This record gives sequence, structure tokens and C-alpha cells, in this order.
Amino acid sequence: MSDGKMKLKLKDWLFNAGLLGFINILETSDGEEKVRKFIDDQNRCLKFSKEELLELLEDFEYKYFDFFIKRYGKTLTYGKILEFEEYIDDFENENRKIEEIEELKRINEKIGFFKEKLKSNSYKAAYDFIKNDGKNEIEKLEKALKKVKEPKKNEEISDSINQDIKNNLKIMKEIINFFKLKISNERGYSKNYLAAKNIAYILINNAWNSVSFLNRGNSAKDIYEEYKSYFVDTAKEYIEMDKSKFKYKCAVTNMPMKDFKNTLGFLNNTGFDVNRKPSHVWNFVNDIAVTPLVILIYSCVPAGFVYGASKGMFVNANHSIEQLESINNGMASEIYNENFNEKNISLYKNLLREMQKRTNESKYELSDIQVVKYENETYRFTLLSKNILQLLNKNKLRLDRLLDKWYILDRRYFYLYDVTISELLNNENLFSLINKLCHYKISKVKGNYNLRNLEDLLLVNLEYIRRLKEMEKAEKEVKNKKVSQELEEKDVYSIRRDGIEFRKAYLGKSGNDKKLGSLLYRLQNSLRIKDVNMFMDTLISGHSYAGRNVHYLFGKIFTDDENFQTLGHAFLIGLLGEDKFEKTGEEKNTTKGDE
Repeated sequence: MSDGKMKLKLKDWLFNAGLLGFINILETSDGEEKVRKFIDDQNRCLKFSKEELLELLEDFEYKYFDFFIKRYGKTLTYGKILEFEEYIDDFENENRKIEEIEELKRINEKIGFFKEKLKSNSYKAAYDFIKNDGKNEIEKLEKALKKVKEPKKNEEISDSINQDIKNNLKIMKEIINFFKLKISNERGYSKNYLAAKNIAYILINNAWNSVSFLNRGNSAKDIYEEYKSYFVDTAKEYIEMDKSKFKYKCAVTNMPMKDFKNTLGFLNNTGFDVNRKPSHVWNFVNDIAVTPLVILIYSCVPAGFVYGASKGMFVNANHSIEQLESINNGMASEIYNENFNEKNISLYKNLLREMQKRTNESKYELSDIQVVKYENETYRFTLLSKNILQLLNKNKLRLDRLLDKWYILDRRYFYLYDVTISELLNNENLFSLINKLCHYKISKVKGNYNLRNLEDLLLVNLEYIRRLKEMEKAEKEVKNKKVSQELEEKDVYSIRRDGIEFRKAYLGKSGNDKKLGSLLYRLQNSLRIKDVNMFMDTLISGHSYAGRNVHYLFGKIFTDDENFQTLGHAFLIGLLGEDKFEKTGEEKNTTKGDE
């Protein structure tokens, strides 16, 4: 503050997420041009005079919720209720009648959805803020809204049923009109209470909790006023203070600080309550505190993350504010575009697309970038290196085929694309995943993936191992000694094809699927426990029974564990059967061997 200006610089990942969120909120309401003039020449810091910052914080409580509504509106319960208005308007304008039972069922599902959401406690607390006696009005509409009785099998939809449908649609339109009501101030900013309630409990509480409107004691209060009083007003008071006599320094920004009152205890998974847990700090005396302005910035962390499908992601590309904005906001714009489909959200896919785009456009060399993922109420950290990015880009076609593919474990759905990218970013090979998926195929466990997906995973893993070995080889002599033993893609194709032919011969000899199943389990288990001797004993025994020679490439499995796992799983995938598929033109030009 030597030049009289307040500075907010890029710091660690959490503060950077808050700073990006702060910028996003201001740019959404005030426009990019007005905000960008405060970014310094190094593109790593925001600089404001006291008057400039106070002006930006005017009506900030409105701007805060407006940002989330504009980005995530379609995903909210609020948005899903409003989007049904288009169907109702079309129905009324065309004076339609329902003739198909399936359409009637969809309307009944929507009626059930309306009734359930209207009774949620968070909504109930907001109705009277929107309109005098609004709670009673909505309760009456909810009670009047009833599912339409469906006709019996082979019966037509009668006129009386259609009249019931029209009556219900009319009630739903009244509910939608109520939901669209907003309270505006003299400067044109509006309070959208119902959307704000959704945002608070679906998005904002991912990052912080227990204070302001997320304090249970404040749940029935005005959500906008609670945010304003706890975050905005205190930040404004701090900005206007004479700080010349302040003795302490902020732990994050090094700005002058009056006392240690403001801690990070409200942040999920990172802060702690210094009063309840004094043992977390040296000698039971807390020395970590921040200014009210920093507390405001941390409240913006949810606006810096990109959320989708109950997960969140933040890319800490801290080379510059511009890079931080372009990558994270680029991910968001790819997801929440006009063709948005909530079921098809993949944070990793959009991250990789943005990283590739920025790499091509970048004037500087890509360095390792920290990726923070929020999942199951926990932050997970990985590094996206140049080497891994090249690997993922090279195998884009194979990885894209994993989209929408899933398996179930402990009643939870796991999507292959996300699991694969996550393991590679964590520098883990894919053998464990491939083995597990092979086991599910053998056991006929429910899942949506095919044998080609398993082959794709194996080939991606082969490229990952090759790159890893190149990084680990320090001496040229060692590299030359082992290069002849390294596997290529054509070896995987060849062994898988050998597995397919062996399957035909084995079944021809035994005529028994159960006998083949036993062989599959033994091979899969030996790969799982990494027992090469058990695998070879089973393999040789099976080939002897089928009257076939063991493929010469199996001589390479004794070289190292990676060769054993790669060739073993390639054979196992072939032994599981054969998928019929065609290569694209691009694949034919970029891959060796054939299926």
C-alpha cells in the first residue's frame, strides 16, 4: 500500500480461486472493461484506490448471486421449474389435447416434481420475502396441484382427463409466475430469493459454511441482507478505516490489520475454529488471521470453481490473472452453453479441451499446473504436466470413446473417462482399473463398456508407461539395452488377436463355456496378484489342452512387470471375445497393427 492503493495479488490456490470468483462476479455485473483496468501490468495483481474499491462493492450482494444465477441457472431446481413454462405456453397456444399415455406420465412426473420442491424448507423460508402472505399462496397452489388419474390399459384419454391436465397446467403457470417475481432496488439490481436459496445450498456451501446465511440461526432471514452485513459491510468498514495505527499484518495480503478476529474457520476442509480447536496452532495461540476484505474474497471461492454433476474443479494456472480466467471460464462456457445437457457434464473433458486450446495459443512454455478437484466434500490435488497433456492429446480418440461409459461399485456409478484421467493425473498406471473391468466382464456385473474400451485403456496405458520409462532412463547404455524389449501397439493387437483365436480353439475342444470361465478367472487373478509364474502355468496348460502353440511375444513378459501386465491383459481381453468395430480414417493413419 506504499502508493496508497490496495493490492490483491495471486497467492495460493484457495485465494486465487476467491480472487477469480471476485473478478467473475464484477465482470458479470459491471462489464470486463471496467474491471480489467484494475489489473496491473504484470497481470498478477488487482490494484484499487479506496474510492474505486468502495464503488465496486456497491450492491455487491446483488452482483454476487446474479453471477451464480447466470452461470448455473439451468441446473437449479428454480431453473427447471421455469423451463416448463415453454411447454405450457405451447400447449395453451395450440389448444392441444393429450393423446399419448407417455406424455401424460411425463406431465404427472412434472407435477410430482413441482409439489416436492415447493415444500422444501429453504423455499418456504423465502416465500414471504417475495410477496406478502406468499407462503400461504404457494401452499394453496401446491394443494390444488394434483396428479392426473391415468386411464386403464387400452382406454383412450378422455375429455375429462384433458380438462384435468389443463387445470393443472394453469396452476403450474401461476406457480411459475410467482417464481419469476423479483424485488428490485432503485439502481435496478434485483433480489431473486428462490434462485439464491438454491445457490446457497447447492453451490456456495461447497466452499464455506456456518456463517452469514449458512448459519442455521439465520436460515429464515433475508439471504441478501445476511451476505451484505457479514461480508460486504465489514469489508467496506475496513477499507474506510485509518490503518496507520494497526499493529498486525494480514497472513495472506500483508495489509495492516487491527486484530486477530477474522480467521479462516468458515472455509470447508481448510479452515478451523480457533476457539474450539486451539491445539491446531503453536502454543495454543492463533497467529493466522486476515482482514475483512480477504474474508470477502474467500466468500467468492465458489464463483472461481466450475461445478457440474456434484463435482467442482479449479485450475490454478497462476502464471497470470488472464491465464487463470481463460482456462477456468473457458471450461465453464464449454459446459454451460446453449446446448447444455446436465447428464453429459465432464469436467475433465472440458479441462483438456481448454488446456489444448491455451497451449496452442500460448506465447510461453506450458509448465506443471495444479488442478484442484472438489468431490465427495473433499479437495483433491493433482498436477497437469506437459508430458501428461501430450499423452492425453495423442490418445484423444481413444479417451473420447470412454465418454458415457460406466461401471458400478458399491451402488455408485463411476464414469470411465473421469476415472481414467484422474488416475493418469495422479501418475498411476491403469492396470488395476483394466483388471477390475475384466473381472466385471467375466462375472457379468452390470456396466456400460465394451471390449474395445478395454483395449483403448491398455493402449493409453502402454503409451503412459513408455513415456514414464523414457523419463526414468538416465544412462544411455540402459536405454539401448532394453529398447528391443519394449512393446509397441502392434504387439497388443497381435496378442489380443491371438486370444480371440485361442478362445475359438478352446471352445471347439471343450464345447463348455464354464470351463472357459474357469480359465478366465485364473488368468485374471494371476494378473491381479502379479504372479507371472501362475499366469504362465495356466497359459501353457490351456494351450496344451487346445493344441495350440504359445505366442512368441509371451517371451517378453519376463522382462519386467509392465510387459507382463500389458501382454497378459491383452490376451485376457481377446479371450473375453470379439467386438465388431471399424476404425476411423484418422485412426488408420495414427495406429499400428489391426484389430
